Amino acid sequence: MQEILLISLLLAIIAYWWDTTRTNEIAMRSCRRICQSTGVQLLDATVSRQRVWLRRHPQGGVQICRLYSFEYSQDSENRQFGYIVLLGHQVVESKIGPSNAVESGPGSGPDSTIH
Repeated sequence: MQEILLISLLLAIIAYWWDTTRTNEIAMRSCRRICQSTGVQLLDATVSRQRVWLRRHPQGGVQICRLYSFEYSQDSENRQFGYIVLLGHQVVESKIGPSNAVESGPGSGPDSTIH
């Protein structure tokens, strides 16, 4: 019985690591796309996962929600910060620009606040 529990735990850890790696790649591609579309430069070519939590998906069920931050610049000197939120593998919210405008994607709604 303990062997089954140990194998299940190991498989769960591997599945979480695999999912996190895939989500990090999605976040990086999304940040590059957002920066290109707004005409700014993504600095350091990195995103940083800030927070992970569980949130209900609009179609039902619970999914892992991740908040990523990134740095960008319009003039290669002044660093500014932006963020994106992924629910599962879908970007549901992003912020870039000094106007504090938030772009929301499908699945965002009144319960899509960042805690």
